[in-house]
Amino acid sequence: MYKTWNESFLDQLRAYGTLTAEGRSWHLSLADPQQWPVLARLLREEGQVEYFVCLTVTHTPPCLSYRYDLRSLLCLTDITVSFVLPEGEAAPSVAHIWPAADWHEREAYDLVGAQFEGHPDLRRILLPEDWEGHPLRADYTFPEAYRGIPLNFFPPDAQV
Repeated sequence: MYKTWNESFLDQLRAYGTLTAEGRSWHLSLADPQQWPVLARLLREEGQVEYFVCLTVTHTPPCLSYRYDLRSLLCLTDITVSFVLPEGEAAPSVAHIWPAADWHEREAYDLVGAQFEGHPDLRRILLPEDWEGHPLRADYTFPEAYRGIPLNFFPPDAQV
């Protein structure tokens, strides 16, 4: 048996932005990204959203789009929270609410350059500390070499 979110809780979510549903999956387009930690706490404590599934950050100049996929196992419900911020503006960290967000936020920082205000240890997680730039940005130019090692790959049968 599972528990469902009641209309009172859904009304609380609607106060944060536009809420839409498809089956047992919800999407909340957050109106004010600075309210994200407050909403995250509400989802964790009252919505029993205990499972942090994934964070996706995409670069569409001049903005970064954030998408958090979350799950309540008790309610058998998924919710996606999304918002957009201008480049260079930090998103509030939710690593203190869902510990799994720690590494997801570090990965978004490393690969896209997303900043997270209040993150406990925001540093590269996949690339070396001295790597220049963030490879998943729309404006990224892949380097030809790193520490003197060529990074171009040519298949054996390629004509150079």
